[in-house]
Amino acid sequence: MSSGRCAPLNTRARQTILTNIMIDTIFAHPVALSVIAGFLLVGVIGKVMRMSFEKIARVYLYIAAFTVIIVMNSIFFPFIGGKDYFFRFANELALASVVLWWAFEAKKGELGRRVKALFKKPIAIAVTIFVAMFQVATIFAYDAYAAFWSNYERGEGGFMMLHYYLFFLLLLFLFTEERQWKHFFKMSLIAAGLVCLYGLGGNYSLNGFIGPWAGATPPTNWWQVLVGNRFQGSLGNAAYVGAYLLFSMFYIGYLWTSAKMANTLKKGHIWAYSIMLAAALFFFFLSATRGAFLGLMAGIFAAVVYVVFASKGKVRKWGAVIMGVLIIFALFVYANRRDPILQKIPEGRLLQISLQDSTAQTRLWVWGEAWQGFLQKPITGWGPENFTAVYDKFFNPKFYTPGVNSETWFDRAHSIYFDYLSETGILGFLSYFGIFAVLFVLLSKKFRRDDDARTEQAQGAETALKRHGTALRFQQALLIAIPVAYLVQGIAIFDVLPMYISTFGMFAFMAYYVGTKGVAHELNHHHDNG
Repeated sequence: MSSGRCAPLNTRARQTILTNIMIDTIFAHPVALSVIAGFLLVGVIGKVMRMSFEKIARVYLYIAAFTVIIVMNSIFFPFIGGKDYFFRFANELALASVVLWWAFEAKKGELGRRVKALFKKPIAIAVTIFVAMFQVATIFAYDAYAAFWSNYERGEGGFMMLHYYLFFLLLLFLFTEERQWKHFFKMSLIAAGLVCLYGLGGNYSLNGFIGPWAGATPPTNWWQVLVGNRFQGSLGNAAYVGAYLLFSMFYIGYLWTSAKMANTLKKGHIWAYSIMLAAALFFFFLSATRGAFLGLMAGIFAAVVYVVFASKGKVRKWGAVIMGVLIIFALFVYANRRDPILQKIPEGRLLQISLQDSTAQTRLWVWGEAWQGFLQKPITGWGPENFTAVYDKFFNPKFYTPGVNSETWFDRAHSIYFDYLSETGILGFLSYFGIFAVLFVLLSKKFRRDDDARTEQAQGAETALKRHGTALRFQQALLIAIPVAYLVQGIAIFDVLPMYISTFGMFAFMAYYVGTKGVAHELNHHHDNG
């Protein structure tokens, strides 16, 4: 007869329980535990070096740029979980540092003044509205728990969106000078380089690296090992690499033109930027991502069109020639895309763009399902991370072909447009793309102010204008090109952490940029402290 008391556990039972507790906790991942300890140590070292808490917060944001290189082999989704934890912790420590700055170092009323100034920026208001609509969609989601917390495979959802928003606000709050943005761009370029180096290790199956040949027999030829499969870097998916490197090219272009405008562009800088741009393009094409390729082409075309219509004299003339050459070349290549010579090019996949392609067909089918889901829940959508419910309810039988190895399950609509439409409804869709509308309007006003300032400059500034006017125009073209490239590549791919970091970083930088003084100030007082 039972006495109602549990029998004491023997030693083996206690060890089993302790072992189970240890499973899937941070203590089971010593490298991750070391990273966390290192994070905390950064702040301690910073204070020992007499850094302010505000500067320490900036350091944590620089560190956040390296999220993209994190790969945790010890978890089920090695390219996802580690990045999520790393990014969240970096932002949380940056926020904690800002709180400590406010408590111990800030002047009275300084925090309030800076926060008020931040939320007066139109882009900050637009991003805040989008994040609010995203959270509303989370509350009214088909599965609110999944909408907020997501899962191990994706790691997105309402909780992660709050961290992206925090990242945006902290960048805007802490990066108030161009040199700080240049530091961030440089850190991001170093991170991009490490993404590519990891990818090389993965392609050549180095110990501890995960690459596209995992589970398959790679070619014996070293070149075919590199180009025979799509390059995925440390992002785990080739489709993400192309989109991510679009922003790296923007950083290179911005740093290059800024150095030219500041009279600090040396021969060594030209070589360095040229090599970085060539490397970015090389790995971009190795990823063979057609959406990103179209985005790059659209960005270049938008930049050239802007230069042609905004410039005068030789710049306009040469811009028109380049635009004409690009159009003719693009039409020629597309018309001959099935030519055996072009198809033999290692990245010839980029030229196989057709609505009859099997990948394009699955995209069209899943977009149809997303549209039906939107029509059923048009206001707030089905909720973030709830596209599987849409896919199951409106499943298209064409996805399943007996005897054919086809993809029959999607948890995303594979388009930022249809994803936001179906998951966050019309409120989320309009508020997100409204950010870009605000961005383009503000850029247009900023460019007009700069042009007016150039016209009204004193005679003494004429030399500076002649020297830097073209560089400024190309920099403006870059600022037009990068959002255009993102919006075009997003037609056929969804946003993930590397893209969210890049886009929210872009939003913060644009909010800073459109608020800077006119070109008259920039050309006469531009100092490159980056």
